[in-house]
Amino acid sequence: MLVVFLPAIGMAQHTCSISFGGKVYDAESKAILPFANVYVRELNRGSAADRNGSFSIDSICAGNYTVVCSFVGYQSITYSVAIQRNVTYDFSLRPEVTSLKEIEVVGKKEEEQALVSQSKTEIKGEDLIKVRGATLGESLTSVPGVYTLQSGPSIFKPVIHGLHSNRILIFNNGVRQEGQQWGSEHAPEIDPFIATKLSVIKGASSIRYGSDAIAGVILVEPASFPDSPGISGEFNTVAASNNRMGVVSGITQGAFDRKLSGLSWRVQGTYRRAGNSKTPNYYMENTGFEEANFSTALSYKRKNYGGALYYSEFNTKLGIFSGTHAESISDITAAISRPEPITPSYFSYSIDRPYQQVKHDLFKANGFLIFNNESRLDVVFARQQNERSEYDYVPLSGRQNPELYLRLVSHTLDVTYKHKAMGNYSGSFGFNGITQGNVRQYEMLIPNFRNYGGGAFYIGKWTKDRLTLEAGLRYDYRWLRAYALDNNTAQVVTPTWTFQNFTETIGAQYYIRPNLSWAVNIGTAWRAPTINELMSQGVHQSAVAYEIGNPDLHSERAYNFSTSLHYDGDRWHGELGLYNNIIDGYIFLKPDLQYIHTVRGSYPTFTYTQVNARFRGVDLSATYKLTDSLAFTTKMSLLYAWNNTIHDYLQLIPANRFENSIRYGLGDHGFLKQLFMAATGIYVGHQGRVPANSDYVDPPPAYFLLNANVGFSLHVGRQPMMFNVSANNLLNEVYRDYMDRFRYFTDEPGRNFTVRVRIPFGMTKQQSK
Repeated sequence: MLVVFLPAIGMAQHTCSISFGGKVYDAESKAILPFANVYVRELNRGSAADRNGSFSIDSICAGNYTVVCSFVGYQSITYSVAIQRNVTYDFSLRPEVTSLKEIEVVGKKEEEQALVSQSKTEIKGEDLIKVRGATLGESLTSVPGVYTLQSGPSIFKPVIHGLHSNRILIFNNGVRQEGQQWGSEHAPEIDPFIATKLSVIKGASSIRYGSDAIAGVILVEPASFPDSPGISGEFNTVAASNNRMGVVSGITQGAFDRKLSGLSWRVQGTYRRAGNSKTPNYYMENTGFEEANFSTALSYKRKNYGGALYYSEFNTKLGIFSGTHAESISDITAAISRPEPITPSYFSYSIDRPYQQVKHDLFKANGFLIFNNESRLDVVFARQQNERSEYDYVPLSGRQNPELYLRLVSHTLDVTYKHKAMGNYSGSFGFNGITQGNVRQYEMLIPNFRNYGGGAFYIGKWTKDRLTLEAGLRYDYRWLRAYALDNNTAQVVTPTWTFQNFTETIGAQYYIRPNLSWAVNIGTAWRAPTINELMSQGVHQSAVAYEIGNPDLHSERAYNFSTSLHYDGDRWHGELGLYNNIIDGYIFLKPDLQYIHTVRGSYPTFTYTQVNARFRGVDLSATYKLTDSLAFTTKMSLLYAWNNTIHDYLQLIPANRFENSIRYGLGDHGFLKQLFMAATGIYVGHQGRVPANSDYVDPPPAYFLLNANVGFSLHVGRQPMMFNVSANNLLNEVYRDYMDRFRYFTDEPGRNFTVRVRIPFGMTKQQSK
């Protein structure tokens, strides 16, 4: 809370030359909090405190502002302040005492959220530190309604309300991620260390982000660029016991002084390496991975205009569990029926065939312009190049080339114009465009293709007192041409598809009390079939499947209803959400219950199928603080999916999930600061709601996992360091998960201890007044 208010120390300067500064303290110990963040929301500018807890933001115009002060392990505070002259504020933050408090369920007006009537959950602060070292998909599983689709212990794709892949748009630093995301084992090519906040918007979000967002949107958001001259950053390291993973990641950034005022920069890099994962009873051969990523950015920003350049490169090599390969149909049926694979069981960092190698480059240029009437124009251009090589198991062949090579080049353009508010009404226009070209080499799975698309939208919002009403309309057009070889005529054929449709949404949010809000959203959305759904024909070894497309598929059309109740009190905090999503023409990869033998081995076959489906569910998250130090949290995700075409359950849908945790904050003990302990129990039910005899293996039994977590900070000299130690699957439970494609062949990993260390640093130079 704000406890100290020092009088202004400066006289009024020119209108936009006011300085705003101060210090950040611990509210209880009065110790300074070095490198805390202070952010002025209306200016979209912020500053990191220096080693002495001091911050300074210059070149501010006189006016009323909303200031947010935050620090890892502490409750963020938001304060309205009138700034008329040089002024100094001191902020005092209270330690965070609940595990859920760092996950803020947003039901209020946020600049980056297109619709306030949709549920948005953020992972940041302590909760983000707890998942450092994990993939993006794993990092999001603490959000109710979010699951993962796995291919072994190292490949995770996010699933929202039972929908995944092209139905979820992922925005990496403001750019729509475009890789080979159609594959069930193609994880997002994003380094989570780049983000200081991960956000999940659940429900159809097509109006603002694109027609494909039937399930929702995931935002990977880095911190704002620094404003104060100097250098700051942080270093992270992670070590895990199960697969002996080691991770090092660092980020450093700075801003120049008055001679280059407004210019700032950032450099970031991560290296991860892990060996074979171990189930409670055996190692899984060839399940290691190696990853090296880096990014750099340069930003220039003034009061009314600015821009930035950004470049990132993601490189990974992922081993595919050797026990999934079979030379004959009898081999693969035997492998599926065995309780334990017969592949060698030992630890190794080596990665042999089969494996994936992926390289993803992203270049982004963006700019903004604020007009005199306070309207705003934002433009973002991006180029992405995704290169994927998949190497099959080919013993004694000496082959060096991959069996499958895909190179996808995408260009995207996003233009948004937020017009001047008219009384209680505000709105924005927008345009999104995309071009894609895909080149294939070696074996056939999907053909070469070109893809062009564009969409235009308008979102309007009316707010008065406790009520916000909003509505949006969007039109999209998609053109897709494949270049495939006809096996009968040996001629290249070019089947072409065009898709177009409108998307609509209407919603409302009402504050019943200041800490209790209710939101409802009704909307439609659609998604065009992707190239793999239309034209797949071949072995997909890393997915352990022979996949067959259907060129006659038509667009999916979704009718979505969602409502949520959000409460944020002194003792209670929680959100209850209900949703009902009807999808006409839902496309999924259906098991054919047949095997095929090829020169590359034997595989189960799957065919893309289209049905009418309904998804209904409940998401619940609630925390109760018994004392200021002790808190209970419960989360629940219930999902019910029905196939209206065959009047039976829909297969490949996540089972119901329950999670309960207790957290106890011990405060400061000697040199250990903000010590806390937490334990979490996760129960995942048996997915019994599947059609009879519809898969190669029946869904696995229910399972229970016990996790534990301890965290604290300490100072080595004047250098703060944050530690977090966690244990997952503490009881070493033997289990298989229904959403793991490799559940046919192996158990999930056993007990795993992880140690994480975060070291922030900074040297902020105060500007002379």
